[in-house]
Amino acid sequence: MFFLDRGKTQKGVTCCISGHRPDKLPFGWCDERAYQGLKQSLRSEIIKSARCGYRYFISGMAQGVDTWAAEEVIRLRQSGFDVRLVAALSCPQQDRHWPQKARIRFSELLSKADEIHIISERYTPFCMGARNLWMVENSSRLIAVFGGGQSGTANTIRHARRFGLEIILIDPCNPV
Repeated sequence: MFFLDRGKTQKGVTCCISGHRPDKLPFGWCDERAYQGLKQSLRSEIIKSARCGYRYFISGMAQGVDTWAAEEVIRLRQSGFDVRLVAALSCPQQDRHWPQKARIRFSELLSKADEIHIISERYTPFCMGARNLWMVENSSRLIAVFGGGQSGTANTIRHARRFGLEIILIDPCNPV
């Protein structure tokens, strides 16, 4: 495992965030403005967690919910909250097949992360699952945007239950 460690996470004050990529969300890959209600629910849960003492927020940095969460943590940090973004990458080439605009956004987010953890030296069929497990093993709370079905988010929720994390679920079809 490779990692750049600009700080030291502490499990008791660490929250991981997981959620679907846009193709598994109600509006697909359409304009992100369609997701404002969902993004507001995600923001609200991150703020509540920060107010409860969570300082470290781990994002798997995938497109969709992970990216939105990372952006929100950075915004909160810039507005004075004492929070840190921990980027958990499945492998160094995680964004290799993404559109150019998404790769630029990814790179900008990584440049603002407080810690970057790379789980596997190269892509394997298991590296994303290993990343999700690492996120859970290093957290005490999970915020998950989950609409059902089989997915990496479903697996992350199962891991979180097994490890006894507090789980906050956000329904992408009915964000509160």
